[in-house]
Amino acid sequence: MFVNCFTVTIPANIFKIAIKELSKNFGDNIPKYLPFEGGKLHFITALFCIDDNVNIKKICTQFNYEINEPYKMKIEDHTYNNNYTIYNSYNKEGPRFYLKIL
Repeated sequence: MFVNCFTVTIPANIFKIAIKELSKNFGDNIPKYLPFEGGKLHFITALFCIDDNVNIKKICTQFNYEINEPYKMKIEDHTYNNNYTIYNSYNKEGPRFYLKIL
């Protein structure tokens, strides 16, 4: 299956509530997001992995959240669930992201 990996930037004072609402709109049983440290003051950025069939730009626009350009990649169907978390690979070659079960 194909997924989009992207970051969303959310004000820190509403992050915990906002991230739950945003995740619900992306679907049930999706891979866990990864919060990033650093970045813009008073904001938190989270990395998501969402099914390519979901209109992520429309959903993020409804919440007025900044979204970076999605990175499309292919994953195994069985890894698309909330047992897995999305991570940045930090590799110059190959996929930029990967899903890992904890």
